[in-house]
Amino acid sequence: MLKDFSNLSLKISYDSGKDNVLRDFYIPVLSTANRYDRIAGFFSSSTLAVAARGMEAFIENGGTMRLVTCPRLSSSDVEAMKGSIDSLDSVIYKNFIHSYEDITDKFELDHVKALGWMIANNLLTIKIAVVRNNSGVCNSDEIERLGIMHQKVGVLYDQAGNALSFSGSNNESASGWMANTEEFKVFCSWQGALPYIEADKERFDSFWGGRRFDVEVKDIPEAIKEKLIVESKDFKPEHIATKKYFSTVTDKPKPKQKLELFYYQKNALDMWQENNRSLLLQMATGTGKTRTAIGCLDKALKDTKHLLVIIACPQVTLSDQWKRDIDSLDIDITHSISLNGNVKNWQTIFNREMLKLKLGQYKHLVVYTTHQICSSAKFLEIITSQKFSSVTKFLEIITSQKFSSVTKFLIGDEVHGMGADKTRNGLIDEYTYRLGLSATPQRWFDDAGSKLIEEYFGGKSFEFTIHDALTEINPITKKNFLVKFDYEPCFVSLTDNEIEEYKKLTEKIIKSKRYMDDKDTYLQILRFKRADIEKNAVAKYDELERILDNLGNDISNMIIFVSDAQIDNVVQTLGKRGISTTKFTQEQGTAPMAKYGGLSERDYIISKFKSKDYQVLVAIKCLDEGIDIPSADTAIIMASSTNPREYVQRIGRIIRQAPNKYSARIYDMILEPDYYRLGDDKLAAVERRIFEKEMVRVKDLSQDAANSVTVLTKVYKVLEESKL
Repeated sequence: MLKDFSNLSLKISYDSGKDNVLRDFYIPVLSTANRYDRIAGFFSSSTLAVAARGMEAFIENGGTMRLVTCPRLSSSDVEAMKGSIDSLDSVIYKNFIHSYEDITDKFELDHVKALGWMIANNLLTIKIAVVRNNSGVCNSDEIERLGIMHQKVGVLYDQAGNALSFSGSNNESASGWMANTEEFKVFCSWQGALPYIEADKERFDSFWGGRRFDVEVKDIPEAIKEKLIVESKDFKPEHIATKKYFSTVTDKPKPKQKLELFYYQKNALDMWQENNRSLLLQMATGTGKTRTAIGCLDKALKDTKHLLVIIACPQVTLSDQWKRDIDSLDIDITHSISLNGNVKNWQTIFNREMLKLKLGQYKHLVVYTTHQICSSAKFLEIITSQKFSSVTKFLEIITSQKFSSVTKFLIGDEVHGMGADKTRNGLIDEYTYRLGLSATPQRWFDDAGSKLIEEYFGGKSFEFTIHDALTEINPITKKNFLVKFDYEPCFVSLTDNEIEEYKKLTEKIIKSKRYMDDKDTYLQILRFKRADIEKNAVAKYDELERILDNLGNDISNMIIFVSDAQIDNVVQTLGKRGISTTKFTQEQGTAPMAKYGGLSERDYIISKFKSKDYQVLVAIKCLDEGIDIPSADTAIIMASSTNPREYVQRIGRIIRQAPNKYSARIYDMILEPDYYRLGDDKLAAVERRIFEKEMVRVKDLSQDAANSVTVLTKVYKVLEESKL
């Protein structure tokens, strides 16, 4: 009996958020097919594994497959190729081997072996599509922007002469390959959809036959074919048996962790309770501020009948991190929602959920949001609204049920940000319980804002400093709470042109101060311009090259902190050295996207950094606060202010404990003024004061460094040579 697609019960579209696409589409269709043409995404072991899902019966049918995929090339890969594809094979092979060695899931590995077995038995042919533009070969970022490989296409044929095609946003390289996000349409020849199938077939053929002006097609490198064939020698179709999918997919969820606190975190919890459940947690980055706050949250959930918890963060990425941390713990939360700029109609959602809380449908409601949202007029209107009171009174009358009042709890992460003029509106009296988190809650040059935060959160702080974390022992790991670090101040000077411009700006500032207030806009602009000269000094690029030379091949887990003006030059410098890198700025999106496997662009970048696909992150500001990347162990600070919060946060990014991490390194570029070139005693005095502020940072960062004596010796030598 001929296998016939028309006997299958197929839908016109599938969405993995609602459908079991493996059970309902891939497995039945591939069990019936005998030919399969597929345009996949970027070429990697994960892409091959995804393309092989559900193929047990297809292989047993003797089905033949053609697969077109695109190499994922970094900017440094393209630069190394110098616009030619002559050396492409070695680049693709290197990238493939790296991705193959990263596979830890045996079931996924067996799917890669399945395609190797098909190649060995002449059942599979793979071609590589190299995308070009006017400048030459495109890197993966350019391909993403062009959208050429966004639309994934599959065309299948059965023994009865039927054809079907599917096309859509299938994610071909998600790290969680069994649960990758897919949404696609299905077209069936026996249902009158032949024109659509022909269009998909033409799309595939245009790639396969090399008929596109923007794509050059070549055979898969022989070295990869040989690798796949060798690795597949022990493959058998039952290794990817259908039943294994469902045993894998239906595995019991990972048990949630029990919430446990260290002794100092318990002390903080006790202080919060004793201070009428209001407190500032002034704890060094990496010492568990979040876990301590969750301990307070857990206590409130257990002994409060109706509780509204607002967890406010400066960024969506950090807010999502809070949710993941809480979801992983065995904590009794009735309901939670996320409200941020990525959530459409968040006001309507919040209104609805608040009403349910007031009506007793939820015992607790936890809201993950941002400083901006929680201080907005619309948010505050909902929090303080009296219309819920009239609704509940009406329901109390008709149901004879008394509804409990709601206790409100504000947890402000990186709470120094909530003292700003635009966000302090969120610090309202309605919150009975309050908890503020920050390594440095004091606001720079804003005594009023600092005092407001201190008073709002009960006038008390619990402190656990970097020094405490470096010297006290974690009773579980038997290690210090943070890793030891070496600190190297790197002194650079301005060029003659920079000095001249700096001198002009300084003179303008001195003159303007005679008749302007310190906060005058013009005066502020002059200061920003002068600060930019310091931040963006040309000599810092030479210093970066020196540091990279000294590190040699030992470059990974690195974050380089830069200014807006520096970022492109730094990325280019790293690219020329063949160092895989990416930018991490406010421009990277925070909304989940299918092309990033259901992650946001930021979370995707962080995951790639943790897996060492990126050796270096080049960051502006947004990595300063709260985002958790414990694997990072090297920092180069090319642009910095004298604000203690900034450099304390940055050191905290680098000295967190992580598996197989024993120490960290921090390189800090510091501008050393040349007083003699200024030629003016008054200007030299100004420069001396600025340099003294820089020395405050050096002192703060070096006092806990493992090499503090060496640092002090180096600084003393610089001071001597500068006659300071």
